[in-house]
Amino acid sequence: MEKENQNKSFLRIIRIPAFLGITIGILAALVQALLINAGGPEAYGFCVACHTRDLTNAVVNAFTGASLGIAPFSATTPVLTIVGVLIGGYIAANRKKEFRLKMGSILSYALYFFGGIAVINFALLVGACPYRLALRFGYGDLIALIGILSIAGGVAVGSILLLFYMKRRDM
Repeated sequence: MEKENQNKSFLRIIRIPAFLGITIGILAALVQALLINAGGPEAYGFCVACHTRDLTNAVVNAFTGASLGIAPFSATTPVLTIVGVLIGGYIAANRKKEFRLKMGSILSYALYFFGGIAVINFALLVGACPYRLALRFGYGDLIALIGILSIAGGVAVGSILLLFYMKRRDM
């Protein structure tokens, strides 16, 4: 009976977003330390933008014989974190019954596509995605703080615009 109560309390704790965030942060820091010890660059533990770039460039290089740039660490170790993020997101959405396909207009698909390209390009321009920026800021890089504040500002402006258009559509 006591073990059953402990299991229930553990299940309750792991569902708290703050607990999961702290756990993922600690695991990311451990992976980062392992990557640096393995010869990887600093602040490269979990970067959606950089890992996507490296994975895409590696696939293009393999199939076309091109020589697109890849981070030295990614050239020796396949970076599949973006694949894990996509699969994990799909599994989580299915488990919570939130995954559904919806039909949209060609304009909405084009906006998603070009918006994604813009996000990745701006992430690479600033030198990282938010995860890597946080790692760089942890190393004392003040430019990373400017990037984090810029991302927060962009999210705020995007949220305001999204809410404006949703309210306008409902009228």
